[in-house]
Amino acid sequence: MRLDKEGQVSSIPEILEQFPGREWSWALEAFEYWGAPPTVRLYPSGCTTTQPVDTGDGPYFVVVDGDLTSTAPVEFVTCDYTPGLVIVTGSLNAPLLYFANNIRVFVGGDVRVSGACLGQLGDRNAMLTVEGELHARTLILGSYAEVCADKGIRALVYAHRLDQLCPDIVNDGLGDDSPFFRPELLDHRENYPPQTVRSRGGRGRLRRGGTVPAGGGGELSRTPGAAPRLRMTGSR
Repeated sequence: MRLDKEGQVSSIPEILEQFPGREWSWALEAFEYWGAPPTVRLYPSGCTTTQPVDTGDGPYFVVVDGDLTSTAPVEFVTCDYTPGLVIVTGSLNAPLLYFANNIRVFVGGDVRVSGACLGQLGDRNAMLTVEGELHARTLILGSYAEVCADKGIRALVYAHRLDQLCPDIVNDGLGDDSPFFRPELLDHRENYPPQTVRSRGGRGRLRRGGTVPAGGGGELSRTPGAAPRLRMTGSR
């Protein structure tokens, strides 16, 4: 189904009147600098489907008031720098989620993807913002796509840079790491323990023999004379 074609026809003023003061309202600025007005669609009772969900080239502004659930892949894409904005006030559930180019997606609940969540292109305009948790088997981000999940990312992550992920994990001694790691990886202050092994990037760390809160789960193991490797052990 084409998310920007179906649903209830609406307008930006009507949406702002119905959803005042929302944190995503700043993203509407992208339409002010575009030559054509966006297609605006509202799903007042959520959206549940067994069909693949996608969008056109844009510009479009879609609000799903409730959950967006599909048993088929969900793809949010625009044509190059054409702006697109998708708001899901509830949770987003799908077997696969793909977002690319100049698309900004805001989810008020959790994102639960049984397979992969992929983002690419967009020159830092391809953004997925989640107020809850992001659960996926794997999260794969191209050079310019960004993800922010306020309550943590539960996935095996591949990204070019750490600043593509938010919130970042910082061992600052404040006890802020408990939402992101299994209890056996934390010290008594709920921080990274000092007995850790650095990841390939040199900034992330894992303790030998501990597990990570990835979609597939995992633990570090070491063969004498070899570098540590991640062994999959099942989800959290």
